[in-house]
Amino acid sequence: MFKIKKISFSNPEIVVIILAVALIVSWGVIIKSNLKLQGLAKLNSDSPQKAETSGKTDSQVAKEYEQLSLQLFPEKGFEVPVKLEDSVPKLVEAGVIDIEKFKSLYEQRVGINEEDLAVLTKPSDKNLTINFDNSNFILNILWALGLANKNPILDLGPMLGKDLPNFASTGGWTLGKEENGAAYFSKLEIIKLTSEQQKIVEYVAKNTYRPCCGNPTAFPDCNHGAALLGLIELAASQGLSQKEIFDIALKFNSYWFPQNYLETALYFKLNKNTDWGKVSPEEILGYNYSSIQGWMQNVKPEIDKIRSDLPKQSVGGSCGV
Repeated sequence: MFKIKKISFSNPEIVVIILAVALIVSWGVIIKSNLKLQGLAKLNSDSPQKAETSGKTDSQVAKEYEQLSLQLFPEKGFEVPVKLEDSVPKLVEAGVIDIEKFKSLYEQRVGINEEDLAVLTKPSDKNLTINFDNSNFILNILWALGLANKNPILDLGPMLGKDLPNFASTGGWTLGKEENGAAYFSKLEIIKLTSEQQKIVEYVAKNTYRPCCGNPTAFPDCNHGAALLGLIELAASQGLSQKEIFDIALKFNSYWFPQNYLETALYFKLNKNTDWGKVSPEEILGYNYSSIQGWMQNVKPEIDKIRSDLPKQSVGGSCGV
């Protein structure tokens, strides 16, 4: 048992010394706070203020940030060698996707073009492309696929039980014929996998996280988890390697959580002197950098030291439709 030792302050000289030390410490805190406030320069400022951990000026940090933004999010997005094939029309046929609900949702937002509408009704042999214009549409398409496609990850996973209808990926799916997406959970055999492909899917699913929660893709309790599971399954079924799938998963996750991954890229550039293109996608998608807990512990505190006024991305998927 710990014991608290009582300290006597009866000696007036000791009291004076303690007060003096307290005063010095207080002034130190005030001065440090003022210096920190003075360092919050504007993004394009030429101030010589150094980024605390990188040793670079604010303007240099801003330039790195801008260059990384172009690298992570090129104007036309990314085209990846994964095809939807007939998966989406099968989802529509089974009622997992209600076309009228889908059209109504996007007509309230930015509208739905003929190309997107065709994805819902016809098989597609085109490579998937993701960019800021279609990232939410792709998220919802893949969400439905990951939710409904039958796979041992779902059949033997932690979501089964009386709470199944209450997860964000099930109860939150309101674009089907049924009121709750739990009705479609692991019900359709759309994507067929060999035993080796299934091993790849399980490995990637267990080792990829998303910055909205602390769960891996193998526990797809939200839309992002279900969508990434659907993407992984498609990619594996079409013969892509484990390494290729991690790379594709990072690209899609980055568009769904642009601020998190942009700041992670800046962290690696300034704190580890590592270019984004040389960082392992598997490492980035792991718990330390892609779970919200890992990201808050490892990335955010360092970015806050570097700059507090970096511009924020105004796009990115929420955990709902």
